[in-house]
Amino acid sequence: MSKKADYSAEEWQTIVKAAPMAGLAVTLASPNGPFGVMKEMFAVGMAIADTLHKGSDNELVTSLIEDLKARGTKPERPTAMESPDKARAACMQALQDLDALLLRKSTPNEALGFKQWLHGIARSVAEASNEGGFLGIGGEKVSAAEREALAAIGHALHVS
Repeated sequence: MSKKADYSAEEWQTIVKAAPMAGLAVTLASPNGPFGVMKEMFAVGMAIADTLHKGSDNELVTSLIEDLKARGTKPERPTAMESPDKARAACMQALQDLDALLLRKSTPNEALGFKQWLHGIARSVAEASNEGGFLGIGGEKVSAAEREALAAIGHALHVS
């Protein structure tokens, strides 16, 4: 089982930024106005807060939550965000980098648990705001574009 001390500062930054990047990838797939985007990005924080409240049996998730709670690592500002396409590519690259890092440094069960936790956060983001409809009425819970983004995230993390 691994903890923050088992990773270099650069590697830990890859772990710290993974949840926001997964959430952003879903949000970029089907932006739903400013309130929808706010709801979706708020969902990342709520999912992390939920884990803080409930805890996790995954030591890496627990170590990340403890670090975030202590404000130990400040996430670096993402780069390559000049356009939605570049931002999506940066999100997917960040998740692929995380997958490679976990493959090298974590046990298979720990890595899978962490990646499933991230995919769950992405799913929460997709479900945070109805897509389509009028003034939040009607529409669908998860759009086709968001389903595609969730599949791409699953592919990048090697989880279903």
